[in-house]
Amino acid sequence: MKHIPVILFGAGGVGRALLRQIIDTRDLVASRNRCRFDVVCVLDSRSWLWQPAGLGDDQLLQIIYAKEAGQRIGGRRPDGLQVLDQLPEAGLERCLVADVTAAVGMEPVINKALEAGYGVVLANKKPLTGPWEDAKHYFAHPSLRYESTVGGGQPVISTLRYLRDTGDQIFGIEGQLSGTLGYICSQLDRGIDFSQALADAKALGYTEPDPREDLGGQDVKRKILILGRMAGWPLEDEEIEVESLYHPSLSHLSVDEFMQAAVAMDPSIRDRVRVANADGKVLRYLAAVNEQGGSVGLKGVRQGNPLADLKYISFRTRRYEDEPLMIGGKGAGVAMTAGGVLGDMIGLAREVWKLLQL
Repeated sequence: MKHIPVILFGAGGVGRALLRQIIDTRDLVASRNRCRFDVVCVLDSRSWLWQPAGLGDDQLLQIIYAKEAGQRIGGRRPDGLQVLDQLPEAGLERCLVADVTAAVGMEPVINKALEAGYGVVLANKKPLTGPWEDAKHYFAHPSLRYESTVGGGQPVISTLRYLRDTGDQIFGIEGQLSGTLGYICSQLDRGIDFSQALADAKALGYTEPDPREDLGGQDVKRKILILGRMAGWPLEDEEIEVESLYHPSLSHLSVDEFMQAAVAMDPSIRDRVRVANADGKVLRYLAAVNEQGGSVGLKGVRQGNPLADLKYISFRTRRYEDEPLMIGGKGAGVAMTAGGVLGDMIGLAREVWKLLQL
């Protein structure tokens, strides 16, 4: 049985779901892969808990309960690089670093972990979407996985990797990459005004605390940029055009003020729905990319097209040119995202470290 030390950056919704899945799948992972993930360190933005021998499952559950109650999980946390410095001193080798945050500036930690021979799993999209010169080595590194950065639990990244590894040529990728905006579009289909659909999405917990983070399209932009780079196109951020669903003049408002001001957007969105419907189409917030660049925004999609169903990603390739390869299914939620992270952890343990005879 191979014991693999795990350092977890992030104890929010995805981090907590991942800890539960690690606990719940102990026997399954051991029987299928002959390994055990020993979580030795958990860090949130303020605090951390560190046990070189491995935190027990009871301790992991206490971390989950503390975070759900809005409490600290331990003492004041050190810098991420300082955490990595402590691993060799504690006799820990071939560790696995999982970043399930949305933090900016994690690249030094990731780079140091890879240089030390550790495995790295990302749900954090930001390191993969920085300047190409800084990010390109991530896309070719055998010890880095990032399935959960696009599509939640759907096998989007692994499918694209398979296509590239088997010599297929990618022509274009398109899909609906935001569960939040997908919900809003489905409400527009029912004749509900944009502002009401947005309020409903926020009340249901589908949006970020500030819905402008969803409506601005930046998260969708990061996802399609990752897919474009995986397809072999060294695209930069500015080569992806994004349509924001709110006017820049609303940026300075408080969240409550913005939610009230959203009513002013209803007429223009209503007109776009009407125009699309008159042409036999529905409005969808789609992302598309090819070797020339990409776009993110509201588009009319003909009814009957799988992309109108809000949950498909389409790959048009040399092998799948006449009929694109489609991936569909529920692609949002912390459980699915955490499952993708756990799958990447298992993949590293089985596919990479086993080859190294560790």
